[in-house]
Amino acid sequence: MKKDVENAMGDNMEKDSRAVENPISSIFDLSEDVAKQAPVIKSMVKYASAFIFIWLFVNFILMLVFLGSNFLLFLIMVGVFITGIMAIILLRRMSRFFKYYVARHRSITAVREMDPMVYAPKGNNAIERFMTFLRGHNKDLYGTNVEVAMPGIVQGQLGKSYSFDTYIKESPGTLWNIFGLGKHGFSIYVKYFDHSPTINEIKAFKDAVEDVTARTRVPPSRVVALWERKEDEILSDDTYKFVMENMVKGKHRVRTFACSMEIVSETDGTYDFIPYMPYSA
Repeated sequence: MKKDVENAMGDNMEKDSRAVENPISSIFDLSEDVAKQAPVIKSMVKYASAFIFIWLFVNFILMLVFLGSNFLLFLIMVGVFITGIMAIILLRRMSRFFKYYVARHRSITAVREMDPMVYAPKGNNAIERFMTFLRGHNKDLYGTNVEVAMPGIVQGQLGKSYSFDTYIKESPGTLWNIFGLGKHGFSIYVKYFDHSPTINEIKAFKDAVEDVTARTRVPPSRVVALWERKEDEILSDDTYKFVMENMVKGKHRVRTFACSMEIVSETDGTYDFIPYMPYSA
């Protein structure tokens, strides 16, 4: 009992952390509480990193001073310097984790608030309908430097040309092309299937996107296999598992990026998403 009371007493004395009403609602509330603290954590990481960088610089000067005068103090300074480097690495890992957490929380919130029934807009075919839907959920597609090709034939790094039913690209900035920093742009790939896509077709789609990405160096924000589903068609377990477990990956300079694949099936005027992702570039 004493241990339970100690666990309930934390920095926040206004609430008892053991009191849970609805488990699912409580999980969402806890997630929102953490997301609200993310800006504070980000500032703490920034100031702590700046302090450690300054100390590492001073420590390096002291290492040079003690190198010829006091070997024992030199060894101590080396140990402190290594500890500072490890602290910087851990702070960066924590910063990346909170960035991922905040982005994940936004996506979960968007899915939670979405309409359970997503209707396909009007259009002459599945590609046109999906593009209308995509434009209605992504204002970035109206940018002046956004290129849209329907269909699009794009060359990959290996010299092979690939055909996509829709290819959208926003060109990156100069700093991204040279150093891998700054505005990286985005790209969207859509491949249409009039049947249930097989695992081999999805693998080929993934390989094509990765080859094109290796040449353009523009990270993909959407890789969609659009499927006009008939009543008697189902998605195979192998294909479902591959889409859920594999991502389109790429690397440019010091930056790496990954994008989940997605199967969007249109059935009787409604969309089904595997998995569902908020439509923001």
